[in-house]
Amino acid sequence: MTHAIDDLDIEIIDILSADGRASASEIAQRIGKVSERTIRNRIAALLESRQIVISAIPDSTLTQPGVEAEVMIDVRPGCVESVAAVLAEYDQVGYLAATTGDFSLIASVFGDTNTDLLDFAETHIAQAEGVRRVNINLVMRLYKVFGTRTTALSKDSGASPPRLRRRNLRVK
Repeated sequence: MTHAIDDLDIEIIDILSADGRASASEIAQRIGKVSERTIRNRIAALLESRQIVISAIPDSTLTQPGVEAEVMIDVRPGCVESVAAVLAEYDQVGYLAATTGDFSLIASVFGDTNTDLLDFAETHIAQAEGVRRVNINLVMRLYKVFGTRTTALSKDSGASPPRLRRRNLRVK
């Protein structure tokens, strides 16, 4: 079931992107001319149709011990979905997306040590049916995650810049 996104949905998504804890009442007040019930129904429809997900995004530099890598994965044509389905099952994979360019998939992968990360990449990622090659890039410092500045920037830069409203938001 797909929910057709309109301007009201985009306003709701913008507010929830800035503060995922915003209540329907707060959102209705900020938007104006719309009831709390309408907001609740819209959020429910967006969630039910899986066009949005509301969750906490941790700052891995503070919450996750160990190391993080961005792993680029070259996959044989026609195998992207099957490889993605396999890799998405691992807890070590925090983010997984199809991409364009030299690599078909990119994943954020976590491990306790560099050795654990390498072992996971060589044993599980590189050996998955359809994977041609893997490129591992260690994350040295994380500055921004899904629109939120991490502590690495917050500590060094003083005041936070104003949030920019997303333009041309495309939702599935």
